[in-house]
Amino acid sequence: MGETTTIAIPEPDLTPETMIARAKALRTAVRADAAAAEDRGYYSKELHEAFLKAGFYRCLQPRKFGGYAFDIRTFFKAMIEISTGDPGIGWCLTLASGHALQIGSCFDEAAQAEIFGPDGHFIAPYSPSGPTPDAECVAVPGGYRVSGKWRYCSGVPYSTHFMGLAPMKGAPHPGGPTKKLVTVVVPRDQFEMLDDWHEMFGLRGSGSNSVVIKNAVIPPEFVNDRIFDADANGSTPGFAIHGNPLYGGLFSAFGAGELACSQVGAAWAALEAFEAHIKEAKPLFAPNKLKYQHHDWQRIFGLALSMCNAAEAVLLRVGELYLEYAAARRFTDKEAMQLWGMEHQASRLAWEAGYECFRAASSQSIRDGQLMQRLFRDFATFRNNPAHQPDMTATRIAQAYFGLPIEDFDLRS
Repeated sequence: MGETTTIAIPEPDLTPETMIARAKALRTAVRADAAAAEDRGYYSKELHEAFLKAGFYRCLQPRKFGGYAFDIRTFFKAMIEISTGDPGIGWCLTLASGHALQIGSCFDEAAQAEIFGPDGHFIAPYSPSGPTPDAECVAVPGGYRVSGKWRYCSGVPYSTHFMGLAPMKGAPHPGGPTKKLVTVVVPRDQFEMLDDWHEMFGLRGSGSNSVVIKNAVIPPEFVNDRIFDADANGSTPGFAIHGNPLYGGLFSAFGAGELACSQVGAAWAALEAFEAHIKEAKPLFAPNKLKYQHHDWQRIFGLALSMCNAAEAVLLRVGELYLEYAAARRFTDKEAMQLWGMEHQASRLAWEAGYECFRAASSQSIRDGQLMQRLFRDFATFRNNPAHQPDMTATRIAQAYFGLPIEDFDLRS
């Protein structure tokens, strides 16, 4: 936190506690926008302005470039609070604001200065797995030409930049990237967001629109092949620039945690909806008492509450371990994959908590427009995501632990 500031910070004395409190205070406004966000595909302009004012987009951004450089635990906790208002909106905000961490960690100082810009206003999705086969990054005089279409660009609606994985076609510039897949950073005026995030089962407000880029030309420093490195150990450019372990970790230890925030928030929201239900409804076979007074619903509530607390505790501990590993300069695939696994377990616990609440709620709680129905759709859509299947990741966690090659991990090739 001792880095020299070159861009003014909007609120130099803002604390992590205040940012978390702001997120909690916005939950009512977030939930009020949830239905419209599903129709729109992303949150409202009014919420965007509130998120700007609260400082969420700058949470993980280096102080040198106008951010607050709060720790990952603070970021996760704030995003859980927003996601408790609505998981889709939380997903969109988290993936719009979280990738300042990768810019601050993996890019050289000149690139960071240009990307964060003169006022430090930076918002960007990151699409590592959605480019169509025609996507490419090609060296041209003065930089690189980028073209293609990228799907699932969560967080793009109010973005200043797009970040995505692209294949390097042909030889790079001398001294440029050495890997076949690179991350490109493209300013907003050089890409188009498609209005195509509709008709999904759940997470409809997550702003996961597609992006189309046609012959954008970006500077050489906006092309990077470090984000999927297998070894940090204090070697990241950001650690050297900022002297802060926040910028000394690996993206593979962080990305699943961003999305887990939405699931933990959804679990808390489901518990809230379940509590409201059991405090006003009576059991079919015990009409002389309310459900919350009956041992069957007490048991279910207790299980769900315990799993919500456990899911959040696991995820917040990931944020702490991320910094501990980076500070100790002990951050390789072995550590990163174990954190990834913990993030998946946080999501699994959250989903199980939500299912407990759903199964014990009456049909009155899952009609169109009801919170519990929307939450179940959001949970189910997340569970359908192949990148977040704990059992599919478990083998790779073991491979990293034993120092074996990680199967099918092509993003670093």
